Amino acid sequence: MLDPSLRQRLQQTKNITVFTGAGISAESGIPTFRERFTGLWANTDPQEVATPEAFRADPQRVWDWHVHLAGTVRRAAPNAGHRAIARLQEAVGRVTVITQNIDDLHHAAGSRDVLELHGNLFRLAPFVDEEALFAGERGPLICHLCGGYALRDDCDPYAGREDLACLRLEAGPVPRCPACGALLRPDIVWFGEPLDPHVLGAAFEAADACDALICVGSSLEVEPAASIPYRAIRRGAVVIEINPAPTSLTEHADAGIQGNASAVLPELFREVWG
Repeated sequence: MLDPSLRQRLQQTKNITVFTGAGISAESGIPTFRERFTGLWANTDPQEVATPEAFRADPQRVWDWHVHLAGTVRRAAPNAGHRAIARLQEAVGRVTVITQNIDDLHHAAGSRDVLELHGNLFRLAPFVDEEALFAGERGPLICHLCGGYALRDDCDPYAGREDLACLRLEAGPVPRCPACGALLRPDIVWFGEPLDPHVLGAAFEAADACDALICVGSSLEVEPAASIPYRAIRRGAVVIEINPAPTSLTEHADAGIQGNASAVLPELFREVWG
């Protein structure tokens, strides 16, 4: 699969970054973003269900769309590609996993400390309505429980983490924070929202520090995530791309392997690390 000199370079690496995109999860049956607008949601504009403006206008409709998506995701299981990446963390000194996916399959496969660039569908966060934020006479109060801006003048001091943990992405009315009453939403990046600067910064640091970067199943069409493999290239790290079709990265990588992650990753890791 790899020429001997490249295989030897990989065997000598102590710090590897694995960067994954929608392709690896598609093999587990999770639809890509555009594929999600089928069936019940076939005539839905993404701007109507995946933006802060859409949630402000109709929070229940946005919540229902994400509940529908979560039903598909919950039925999916990690595939051999996810599991191979988790095993790699046991074989190499340091392995950082960066993903554009929101499905939690890397965690389910056993990977640790995953950097989720676009958030996690099954984690809830307070909705911050920037239009209404400073509409009142007083500045907003930050909730001690959810970290959002409270809708009330004070927060319930008796509401605890266990109350928040009971709330899930499931059918029903849009939940509110038990302490402050703020609407809760899936903790993912919608259209028009920036990535979490702390997560993005950690991803950039991982790309800058690694000896090798393995890019799996990403079309590399969305910035700033698309720039991550090129940071590793500029530092002289080994870069391997695994994708069914060529991308903009292919000609710059040390090796471009065409194929599905579930087939290629286990074979590649056996060849290099046994």
